[in-house]
Amino acid sequence: MGIVKNIELVRQRANGCCEAMVWVESADRWTRCGLGPVEVHHALTKARGGTILDSVGETHHLIALCHKCHAMADGGDAYMGGVLMDGYVITENDRLVYYGTDEYLTDKYPKEGK
Repeated sequence: MGIVKNIELVRQRANGCCEAMVWVESADRWTRCGLGPVEVHHALTKARGGTILDSVGETHHLIALCHKCHAMADGGDAYMGGVLMDGYVITENDRLVYYGTDEYLTDKYPKEGK
């Protein structure tokens, strides 16, 4: 499965709506942006292993973003808004390993001995 298939799956998951969390001052809470059309963004960047996850068909590290949220994806609120993930993925002993705080990736790609 390649990145093109992954992108298609993420767009389907998002139903064409932006998955970023945005702060709504009047409601004093975070909510989904919900705008469209969307572009698919690597929340776990390519440089930190996003392309490795792409190559095995993983989509958890990808997020559908509207143009406005995508343009802000590298800003100060990117982690809070869920458009960037911490950590990195590497290949160790012929298997993928994730180092970071994301629970799903930690469970699916554990460190040695877990």
